[in-house]
Amino acid sequence: KDIGLNMERLLTPKQLAEVLQVAPSTIYFWVHSGFIPYLKLGKCVRFNEKTVFKWVESRSKKGRLTYKFEV
Repeated sequence: KDIGLNMERLLTPKQLAEVLQVAPSTIYFWVHSGFIPYLKLGKCVRFNEKTVFKWVESRSKKGRLTYKFEV
């Protein structure tokens, strides 16, 4: 029976570190400094997968549209 819950996948700091290819200590530093969106469930820190991917996208930089090389 569908009760209408739309649970997103939650990642542990270790899982997120693997996905983002950074050290787990970096993830904990980002949490401590409020740099990355996270959820606190009791003593556990978790990350909503979709929210983090949107956060990563928002931080991406676009390159220059045109760049002329003088030869």
